[in-house]
Amino acid sequence: MKTLVLLISLLTTQAYAGADCEGVCGIEIAKELNSPLLQALSNITRFSGSGYPETMANDPRKVRGASSPKWLAAVGKLISNTSATTKEQCSLTIVADAPGKDGIIAITAGHCVDHWASVDGGFQVGHNETTFTTNSGKTIKRSITEVLKAETHQGDYAIVKLNASIKNTDIKPLLNAPYDYHDLLDEEMFGEKFKPYATMAGHSADKDKGQKGKVLTYHEDCRLNGGASGKKKGYCTSYQGASGGAVAVTVALGDMADETWQEGEQTYFVGSIVGGRQGDDNSKTLFTETTHYTRTLDKILADH
Repeated sequence: MKTLVLLISLLTTQAYAGADCEGVCGIEIAKELNSPLLQALSNITRFSGSGYPETMANDPRKVRGASSPKWLAAVGKLISNTSATTKEQCSLTIVADAPGKDGIIAITAGHCVDHWASVDGGFQVGHNETTFTTNSGKTIKRSITEVLKAETHQGDYAIVKLNASIKNTDIKPLLNAPYDYHDLLDEEMFGEKFKPYATMAGHSADKDKGQKGKVLTYHEDCRLNGGASGKKKGYCTSYQGASGGAVAVTVALGDMADETWQEGEQTYFVGSIVGGRQGDDNSKTLFTETTHYTRTLDKILADH
């Protein structure tokens, strides 16, 4: 991935073993480890777990349907066992670096895999199931077999590998963005013929519109802001269960395109949902931008 602004150096990935998640994940890690960084992040509510919050009035999200953007098929649901008696729900997104490739690499939130962290710094992947629905309505089930790279604190992301690829003819992976999301949304740069816009999508488990995570909901044409490296703030609506869901920008690169297929309208993966700051309502969502780990992701996608 390229960017028109100076990228902040990637942080070394660290993995920590955490307690079972009961609606809020990651906060236990911050409390257990006497780290100023983790303590500073303890006011973030991760959008995963088994809670079913009330849907806000005038919620702007849409429920995925036949007329929804086709790229939403790349966003699936992840259910994993956090213990013998508890499960955790998150979202994940299949990504690729070029059109035509089958999907086997996905992105989710780091706190959605932290219960698999082992003492040697790796991950022992436990029982899990991922579910994707094609645009024709077919259900495709897979599982995560390997956590290739993850950060469970500042960046809160995980790059994972599925047990088998999903054919491009069934679901087209969301393409990794060639530019920083902030640049893609620059109307002076890319808005001459097409106004770029952002979307957040995930299996939010709110009681009304999200149907407790049974359907995929998305907030189209929402606003992405800045923030510290690895923690950006968007004025986009999501709830518990949306962690790991897609943050995407639809844009036409035009003359800035490196490849012919990039010149026209295309939707790019620019980040993944993390949660919200305590005290904010669900119209404000934190996400991890892909530029936080772009070198690692680019290499993994090239290898697959």
